[in-house]
Amino acid sequence: MLLNPPDILLAEDDPINRDVMKQFLNMKNFTHLRFAENGQQALDMIKQKKPDLLLLDVMMPEIMGLQVLHTLRQTYSMVELPIIMVTAIDEDQRIIRALELGANDYVTKPINFPILIARMQTQLTLAQLSLLNTEFLNTASHDMRKPLSDIKDIANKARLKLTNNEIDSDELMKKLTAISESASYAQGIADCILDMQASGLVQIQLTRTPVNLNQLANEILEKHRSRANHKKIGLISKYSEEKLLVEADRTRISQVLDNCVGNAIKFCSAGDIVTISVKTSGDMIQTEISDTGPGLSRTELENLFSRDAELSTRPTDGEDSNGLGLPICKELIELHDGSMDAYTNPQNGITVWFNLPVLKLKPV
Repeated sequence: MLLNPPDILLAEDDPINRDVMKQFLNMKNFTHLRFAENGQQALDMIKQKKPDLLLLDVMMPEIMGLQVLHTLRQTYSMVELPIIMVTAIDEDQRIIRALELGANDYVTKPINFPILIARMQTQLTLAQLSLLNTEFLNTASHDMRKPLSDIKDIANKARLKLTNNEIDSDELMKKLTAISESASYAQGIADCILDMQASGLVQIQLTRTPVNLNQLANEILEKHRSRANHKKIGLISKYSEEKLLVEADRTRISQVLDNCVGNAIKFCSAGDIVTISVKTSGDMIQTEISDTGPGLSRTELENLFSRDAELSTRPTDGEDSNGLGLPICKELIELHDGSMDAYTNPQNGITVWFNLPVLKLKPV
C-alpha cells in the first residue's frame, strides 16, 4: 500500500541494539532508517523531519521514552505519527502507561523480529490508508462543487429566460437534461463518499458494469464544453466507431476522466486544444487526454502523481489550483487492474493516459 519506502526513526541508546535492528530491518527492505541515541535527539530529528514510524525505547538517557511519547502526542495524533514502544519484558506498568499516553503498539526485549515487522507493517498500512482516505474525500468534495455550480448556473439562466419569455420548450428541455446529468454526477460522488464511510478506510466498493468508454468520453467533453468555450479552448474526441467496452465502475472512471479533462482546460489558454482519444492496445483499452498547453518540466512530470507535487504552471482564468486529484485517479485506475501515467507531447503540452482491461464476455 505504501507508495515509497517508509522513513523509520529508531530511538535507541545501545549501539549494539541499533546495529542488530538495522541489519534485520534492512533484510526486510526497510532501508530508509534514521537513528537517535537519546530522547532529546529523537525530538530534534522529528521536528526537522517527521518519520513515517517511530520505534521508541522506553529507557533512554536525558529524556525517557515515555516523556518523548507524551511530548510528541501534543503535536501528532496516532495516525499522523505511529509510535511503537520497545520495552523490557517485565515492564508491565510502563507498557500500560505508554498505551495510555498514545502509543500505537509495543514490542518487548529481546525483540522477536517477525512480530516487530508485522506490527510495523500494520501501523504503516493504517497510516497510509488514513492519508489516502482523507485525500480522496478532499478531492471528492472539491469535485462536488463543479456539478453543483453548473446546476445553479443553468437554473438561474433558465429562470431569467422564462421570466422574459425568451425560452422555448426545446431549449428548456435541454437545460433540464443538463441539470439532471449534473445532479446524477454529484449523486455519484456523494454515493462514493458514503460507501467509503460505511465500509471503512479506503475500502472502496466497485460496482462493475460494462462501460462504453467512447460514450463516457463524449459525456465528459460535453460537460466541460461550456467552460472550454468560455476560455476559447477547443475540445476534440478521437476514437473508432466500434464500442470499446471495459468492465468498470462507471462513476469512478467518470471521476477520473472529469479530473483529467478539467485539469487540461484549467491550465490551457485561448487557442489551445484538449483531445480525448480511446483505442485498443492488446488486451487493454487506452484512454488519452492530451492538451497543447504550457506543459511541465521533466521533474514535474516525474512527480505528477505524487501527493506532495508542486507545479510551476498556474490556472489561466483564476480557477482553484487545488484538487488536482491525480494521485487519487491513479489509485482508482489501479483498483480496476489498470495503470496510469503521463508523457510530454512532441510539440506542446502533456498527455495523461490510463489503461483498463477490455471487457471479456464470460462463457454461458
